[in-house]
Amino acid sequence: MAKKKKAAVRKQPPIKSFSAVIRDCAPEVRATARALRDLVLLELPDAAERFSGGRRPLAMYRTVADVCWIQPQKAHCNLYFTRGTELTDPEAHLQGTSDRFRYAKLRTVADLDQLPLRGWLHESVALNAATTKGGMTFQEVLAVMQRVCLALPHTKETLTWGIPHFRVGEKIFCGCSEDKGSPRIGLKMETFHAEVMMKLPGIEKAPYSRKGDGWVSIDPRRFDDWDEIEKLLVGSYRLIAPKRTVALLDAGHQGGRKRASPSRAGKSSPRSR
Repeated sequence: MAKKKKAAVRKQPPIKSFSAVIRDCAPEVRATARALRDLVLLELPDAAERFSGGRRPLAMYRTVADVCWIQPQKAHCNLYFTRGTELTDPEAHLQGTSDRFRYAKLRTVADLDQLPLRGWLHESVALNAATTKGGMTFQEVLAVMQRVCLALPHTKETLTWGIPHFRVGEKIFCGCSEDKGSPRIGLKMETFHAEVMMKLPGIEKAPYSRKGDGWVSIDPRRFDDWDEIEKLLVGSYRLIAPKRTVALLDAGHQGGRKRASPSRAGKSSPRSR
């Protein structure tokens, strides 16, 4: 009996501009989203802007760390604050049940003046600045990961769930996220290796990890042995990559990339309309 062919999965094109984020929205939602963007960029003129696709695309804004996200919905627009649970909100305007995020729901442009959005933006920036003071920033950690990971055969960087991830082929082998403004490195180890390493300060089980799968989260401000971190990144790649791809690495393929240096920071993408 002939096997049925699998239906081809149509990939969504990457989101590269704010116009693409709001393209399929109702006119009122588009107007609200544009007004929110103008407010964020006016209050945070140095913020970098990037975009994430999916069923509900969003625009993300960061200074030394992520501050807020704009995500249009069917009949309203949400402004997410990445430090939402720590913001001053005595009248409980902010919504959500996450242990980190809270969001303001805005249905019309007029709603922008009904909430203390400017205060929340600046309070978020201050919280991030206090957290990141004196250590490597998210962008500096990401720059190191880019130089290490993209030097490996058949790798690429993708923005998945709004977070930079590194893939070999289509499989994720590590990622760079934030916890209250502080950078985190997620990667995979052999189970026994993970159990040993998690006894060290700054290394713990990843929030998304399942029992025994070896995924860990590293705080590079506490565990700052970068020679070891680089080895762990390559080790995670070896666990995820196909054998034939690992063979390319063992054969000395380095992709013409330079060795990483944690002292060099990465660059933010320019804003796109």
